[in-house]
Amino acid sequence: MVDELLVKYRISHDSLEHSIRAQWPELVGAANASYSHPLAVERNQLVVLVSHAVVRNELFQHRLLILEKLRKLPGCRDIKGLTLRSN
Repeated sequence: MVDELLVKYRISHDSLEHSIRAQWPELVGAANASYSHPLAVERNQLVVLVSHAVVRNELFQHRLLILEKLRKLPGCRDIKGLTLRSN
């Protein structure tokens, strides 16, 4: 029972957001990663904080490719979209 709770609440594992942050430069490229930060997964949407308008536009233009790569990560298959927020 304890093992089931550990898995259910991801206590013994890295959080989904932590895994995404670790892979973020590979998902969006190093230049875009330096101006953006994945915050959280809310309602099957990855919320990304973006500090530069050009990078926000770049992420928006390539969102389908980013989502395709993102869904290949463990536990990310159900993410349906990106929500980009300005810093």
